[in-house]
Amino acid sequence: MKKTPLRKDLILSRLEEIEKDIDELNFYKGISIEEFKKGKNYPICEHYLRRALEAIFDIGNHIISRIPKARAKTYKEIALELGKFKIIPEKFNLKIE
Repeated sequence: MKKTPLRKDLILSRLEEIEKDIDELNFYKGISIEEFKKGKNYPICEHYLRRALEAIFDIGNHIISRIPKARAKTYKEIALELGKFKIIPEKFNLKIE
């Protein structure tokens, strides 16, 4: 069976998304909790955090797709498979099993 290489362009584009989302979230680092509770700060932060996490799991799923017999359908399964194949430290999976 021919090995399919990882797509560097896909991984780099997801990393760029993560960096942009983190930049957006960094704006809220310096505001007080009282200010944070005003307006739409919470849903805005939730949006950028979700986007960053989705990009992380997209990268993880892409990596798993290149490993023979590795399969994941959920975010939890992606994290477990990445640990199983020593791509991330298995200790990251302690709380999700």
